[in-house]
Amino acid sequence: MSLRHPRRMLPLPGGSFLLGFVLFVLLGLFFFPPHNPGALSPQPIAFNHAKHIEVGMGCTDCHAGAQDQAQASLPTLATCLSCHEEALTQSAQEARIRALAAAGEELKWVQLMRLPAHVFFSHQRHVQFGELDCATCHGPMQKSALPPPQPLRPMTMDTCVDCHAQRQVRNDCNDCHR
Repeated sequence: MSLRHPRRMLPLPGGSFLLGFVLFVLLGLFFFPPHNPGALSPQPIAFNHAKHIEVGMGCTDCHAGAQDQAQASLPTLATCLSCHEEALTQSAQEARIRALAAAGEELKWVQLMRLPAHVFFSHQRHVQFGELDCATCHGPMQKSALPPPQPLRPMTMDTCVDCHAQRQVRNDCNDCHR
C-alpha cells in the first residue's frame, strides 16, 4: 500500500496574466528595441575629436551650420576629404575615408543628439546670439578620442529649462514647442 497522494495541478489565479505579460514585454522588445543608437549602430569611422581640436580645428570646421543655421550638420565625406584626400597620418580611419571615397560611398553617421519632432531648437540662436559654447549642450567632446555611444550630456526639457533659468533668458513654452 502506497502512502503517496497523486499530485494535483493547482491553478494559479495570476498564472495566465503573468504569462501574457511576459509574452507582451518580449514581443514589445522584439518589435520596438530600446533606442540606444550608438550601442546598436557604431559610427562609420572612429572619429577622434581630441586630435582634431589639438591641431587647431573647431566644431564648425566639420559641423557646418552650427553658427548661422537652425541645424548643424554632420560632416560629409567631402568635408573629411578637404583635409584627408592625401594621407596625413598612418591612421586606419583616415584610410577608410579614402576607401569610402574610392567606392563612391558616403559616411553614414548615427545621429546621437535627437530632439522630439515637436521641439524646435536653433543652433544659431544658441551659439551666435546666446554665445553658448558647443560643450554647453554637447558635453566635453573636445576630450573624446572615440565617438561616444550616447550623448555625453543628455538633452531633456529640464536641461533646457535649468539653463535658461541660470542665464535669465526667456522660458516661454511656445519658443521651443511647436
